[in-house]
Amino acid sequence: MKKSLILMLALLVLVTGASRAYESKKYEISEAFSLAMAEECYLQYYYYIPCPTTSWFWGFFEWEQNDVIGQFFTIGDASTGIYEACDPQECHTLDRFRVLDFFGYGSMYPGDFSVRFDVWCSDADGCPVGPSLWNSGPVETVQDWGFIDVEPNIFLTSCCIDPGPPPEYPRILVTATHVGTEATYPRWGTDNISAALSEACEMHDIGCVAALYPRPTSSHYTTIHSGYYGIDFEYCPPLWFLDGDDTTAEGTEYGFVEFAWRLYLVCEGPDAVEPTTWGVIKSMYR
Repeated sequence: MKKSLILMLALLVLVTGASRAYESKKYEISEAFSLAMAEECYLQYYYYIPCPTTSWFWGFFEWEQNDVIGQFFTIGDASTGIYEACDPQECHTLDRFRVLDFFGYGSMYPGDFSVRFDVWCSDADGCPVGPSLWNSGPVETVQDWGFIDVEPNIFLTSCCIDPGPPPEYPRILVTATHVGTEATYPRWGTDNISAALSEACEMHDIGCVAALYPRPTSSHYTTIHSGYYGIDFEYCPPLWFLDGDDTTAEGTEYGFVEFAWRLYLVCEGPDAVEPTTWGVIKSMYR
């Protein structure tokens, strides 16, 4: 209980500006993510709420060098969007992922606002388990807002919650570390419940999954999936991002928001893993 209280107090400092606060800005855009290819499925947790044809997002920025932000996913969870959940036994290859970045500056000032993406096995709180499975090296953001596409093409079977056989439900964490010399950008995009409500948008997702709020006290999921990890994972579990218009101390007005990040998976079954590895993975979840 004491740990939870400390984390909540740290979150309040983060979002209220009592210490170092992040800047945020509202954006209204069309959903422009490309549809998944035939052999893929995708996984995402953010809400796109058309009103009537565009949706509202927050852009969060003003980071410090080596700040880590991230989002964790369980393959097999229901995904907001128009497709069915990914098969937890078959969809073990992370082919690519796409993240929303507003107002990037990378091509104008090379090296200033670059980031490094990592993929980790994750525990139930969104903390990394073991070493990074893959990292991108420094990635330059692009001028003006847009999407960052990353193609790790890695197997996730070693991250399965249930080692089986058959192994299923890989749980992974995707992080971005601000390695640029300035590091104040990218301006990461999240969904936006408050603006959608103020504009009288119909509160539903494209796939008609009810847009419940405030999160995480009302959610389709038992855990939150996006957060701020600080420098070198000083916050784990991560600190949740409060909706930019929420004026309450506990997020009871609109709640917390999710990164507009989408994972594309190839469903070709699990990769081969040595039997001894299953014992290690199993022990993580006892």
